[in-house]
Parts: sequence; structure tokens; C-alpha cells
Amino acid sequence: MDSKDNVLDYMDWRGDLSFSCAGMNEVDSLIFSIFAYLDYPFVNSSPMTIAAAADRIFSSPDKNRYCSISFIAKNAFALLDKARSSTRYKDVVITSFRDISDESRQMQFSAVTFLINDEEAFIAFRGTDESIIGWKEDLNMSFSEAVPSQLEATRYTETIIKTYPDKKFYLGGHSKGGNLAVWALCNLSAELQAHVIKAYSNDGPGFRETFWQDEGHGKIREKIETFIPQSSIVGVLMEQEDYITIKASTPSLFQHDPFSWLLRGVKFIYCEERSLDGRQLERVINSWINSMSISERETLVDSLYEIVKSTNAKTLGDLLRSANIRSLLQMSKTFRAMGLKKQTQLVSSMMKLAFNDDTLTNYNPLTLFSDDAKN
Repeated sequence: MDSKDNVLDYMDWRGDLSFSCAGMNEVDSLIFSIFAYLDYPFVNSSPMTIAAAADRIFSSPDKNRYCSISFIAKNAFALLDKARSSTRYKDVVITSFRDISDESRQMQFSAVTFLINDEEAFIAFRGTDESIIGWKEDLNMSFSEAVPSQLEATRYTETIIKTYPDKKFYLGGHSKGGNLAVWALCNLSAELQAHVIKAYSNDGPGFRETFWQDEGHGKIREKIETFIPQSSIVGVLMEQEDYITIKASTPSLFQHDPFSWLLRGVKFIYCEERSLDGRQLERVINSWINSMSISERETLVDSLYEIVKSTNAKTLGDLLRSANIRSLLQMSKTFRAMGLKKQTQLVSSMMKLAFNDDTLTNYNPLTLFSDDAKN
């Protein structure tokens, strides 16, 4: 393998070795996390191998309906195609697919369990999909002690561990899925935590300031592995206790794509420190968040959601497609109907974000799109 390899190359290189011959590693954790973006409603009535599930998906007239997020769909299907013929993955059993999208609870949650062999299993949590509800729930993390998906992640993990009490488990996910994996581990009982070998957060956002102050969370820190690309945006949201910086092949805004992560052998390529652009971005984002009180964060998020919701968009794609004069007028009408107090709070919060001195010093947002972001 060379320094430009990604998970697709890894599947070609390591696919001939079973998990019994070569154990679970951090690259495998990313692969299972990517597979969590696919839908497997058919496994709940009858668990099936990755090979059988792939055959079912690829025989569908429209395989794209089985992927929840468009920007990784092409590569996710390519990875699944390689997996179904690999010794390593083809016989892994998929079970317990759970998918919830609940606007009333502002909740987007999905998880699936991979039974690796007789001894081990991987519980994979999906990251944020393209639904407006999913993004609203992510933003709620900035002011809520717990969002519904975090609570559901704990319940799901408890159920799976109790269903397979003789197995040891890995937890993991990409993006919000990584956050859910860490949350679930930290909120299990000590008895159930003992069943977990490791929790992987692959560019998952952090937590509110108080999260790591819990003594119980600190005691299991050695079971948590967090990977963040050197110029990442998502992984530096809120507080991270510790993380490993890794290299990616794309500029900053695009390093969230797990197929851009570079690896050598069974490990990602580590960096000694984040890029200059990444460090600046981390300071900017967290300065934005910290410039507002908890109540101001809630007001900002709820108000913006109210405005977006008025367009009747259900996904980010809907919102972009509906960015016409009629939608803009509707959003303006919704803002006017909020009343003076809420309007003032919203404008005040936006001004804090826009004109916080800490965010403006020596920061050029155009570098997010340049090759300099990779260095």
C-alpha cells in the first residue's frame, strides 16, 4: 500500500484475510461506519450476510434508494461491491437495522449491527443524513444536555449487548454517528461497558463543555478512539477530550468525506498536528459557539429552523431547489411574524457570530477551498 490509499484500496489489500486471521482495526471501523449509511430494512425479518445483502441491493432497479446520503453513495456502493466478494467481509452478518426520522421529536437516528464472528460484533451508528430534521438535531447538541438520538443510541446498544451476551463489541460511526458511539459507551452501566472493547468516533463532533467533567466518562477514556482530519470542520465542533489527527487527500471543507482519508496498512496516516487552516477554523467555530449563552444558542437554532421549515423543505436538496423568490418571501414573512422580541434575539445572536473579534483575527475563509488547507 502507498500513501495515497483509501478504504477502497484497503479492501483490495486486506480483503483476503478473515477477521479471525487478522483482527479488527481502525480502518475496519471506518468501513463499518460507512456501511451504516446504507439501508437494510430486509434484515430485521431475516439477518443476512453482507454478501447476500449486497446482492439484494444491487439487484434492485434503483440501488440509490438504499443510501441515505448522496455525497458518498457512489463510493459506498463501490466499497460494498468489493466487500461482498472479500473473504474478510462477505460472511459478516447484518442484523437489527433501526431507522427513525421523527419531526415531532426533532430526531434522526439509524443504527445497524454487524456480527463479525462468534466472538465479536460491531454496532454502527449513522451520521447525519440530508434531512432538515437531522441537521436541526445536530445543532440542538450545542445547547441540549442530550438529544433524542443520543438517548436512543444508548437504548439500542443496551438491547444489542443483552441480545448477544457472549460477544464483545466495538461501537463506531462517522460524523454524528461517532458522537453517538461515544455517548452510548459513556452512558452504559459499568456491567455493559465491560462488554465493549472500543468506541470509534470518525470525525464525529464533540460534546458540550460539561460532558467530560463527568467522572464516569473519564474512567473509560482509554476505550475511545477519535480520528479527525487535519483541517476538519465537523470533528472540532464543541469539546473534544482527545483525538488523533490524520491526513486526507482533499481541502478542508471536503475532508469530512471518509473516502478522502489516507492510510497505510491497517492504520490511517497520522499527523503531528492539525494544519494551520484547521487550527484557525477550530478556534473560529468554538469561538462562535462560546460567544453565546446556552439560551442564546437555543434561540438562534430554533429561530433559524422555524424560518427554514416555512419553506416546506424536508431535505437540504429540497432547500437548495426551493431557493427561489417565493421561498425567500416565505422566509421573510416567517421572520416578520416572529415578533419583535424573537427578532431582536435572533439578530443579536447573528451579530455575535458575525462580529466576534476572536473570529475575525487573521482568518481567511477562502482558504477552506484551497490546497493550502491540506498542509
